[in-house]
Amino acid sequence: MMKKIVYLLMLAVGLTTNHSFAQKPADGTSVKPYALTQKKFTVTAQPLQIFNWCLRHDFDIRLGDSPNWLQFGLSVYYRPLKNNDNYYYEGNEYYNRYYWNAGWFREPFSELRGYGLDINYKRFLDARRSLYFAAGLSYSRLDIKYKGWFWKDYFEDGLQYSKYVRDFNTQQITRQGFNLFFGHQIPNRRSFVFDLFWGFAYRRSFLADKNKPAFDRGMFSYGYTGIVLLSGIRVGFGLK
Repeated sequence: MMKKIVYLLMLAVGLTTNHSFAQKPADGTSVKPYALTQKKFTVTAQPLQIFNWCLRHDFDIRLGDSPNWLQFGLSVYYRPLKNNDNYYYEGNEYYNRYYWNAGWFREPFSELRGYGLDINYKRFLDARRSLYFAAGLSYSRLDIKYKGWFWKDYFEDGLQYSKYVRDFNTQQITRQGFNLFFGHQIPNRRSFVFDLFWGFAYRRSFLADKNKPAFDRGMFSYGYTGIVLLSGIRVGFGLK
């Protein structure tokens, strides 16, 4: 699967790189005015990421006067500790006291902390520099605190004992992957930036402890490995 993703990534980049930007639009106007008025830097936020307990900002840098850009996406994941007794884990299985708390969107947890970095190559595909293609790499590190039953060591009178307790525990997840998506950035000679994008990505998750919950049951789970859909909006401003 990884080889197929890399092959598709290289093929898509090659096709877009060979696309000619020297041609004029149908109305005979030149491409150059757009290149001169398009901002060289943009700073945007992805407001829909709040549903992922994530604060995401993208920093885009134009390479000269070309249609090529580099995009750096910084993510911070945070959900404060919630002492929720409606669920618990035993091994990789979770149980809920109430059916409507069964976690249809993703598995339940009590606290989330983490960060991420995406680096994408971005190339506009039309003279107006509105439709673009982007591809790149992704990395994130997450600490998920959950409530479950597990064996816990303790010392008493200089001796070590173990007992089966229900308490908070933490799973650490590292994710790596590829991004491949298209977007439409509304052409604007002013500073305002509005961007819609859609595509897919491949994520490979690594667990710090395989005896703890994997959080990998679905595409929206933090520990999921496989193809995931990418879509969202960016809102921000341009500089220079």
